[in-house]
Amino acid sequence: MKTRSAQPLLTGLMWAQQGPAPGTPKLRHTCEQGDGVGPYGWEFHDGLSFGRQHIQDGALRLTTEFVKRPGGQHGGDWSWRVIVEPQASALGILLPSIAATMSSGPPTQDFPC
Repeated sequence: MKTRSAQPLLTGLMWAQQGPAPGTPKLRHTCEQGDGVGPYGWEFHDGLSFGRQHIQDGALRLTTEFVKRPGGQHGGDWSWRVIVEPQASALGILLPSIAATMSSGPPTQDFPC
């Protein structure tokens, strides 16, 4: 996710569902049509300072929320929350492993956005 501000905060989310079957869990870091995730999308946002999105991945519902509080020497403070909820029909489901990434610097050649 990237805001439309002149100095955007870049955020990312990866998750992997652990399961009882042996093998490597599927690591997800994008939502695209045809990959088995959905529905997904923004519930509301202003493109600059707040937003909430939902991602349905099988029996899991992931919600990400962000808000920016203006002020300070760097334009404001960011808060970001990730909520993972197993659906009622998924009793006994294991919660996923989650990794969140954030960057406030400009993109570089080594790490393009």
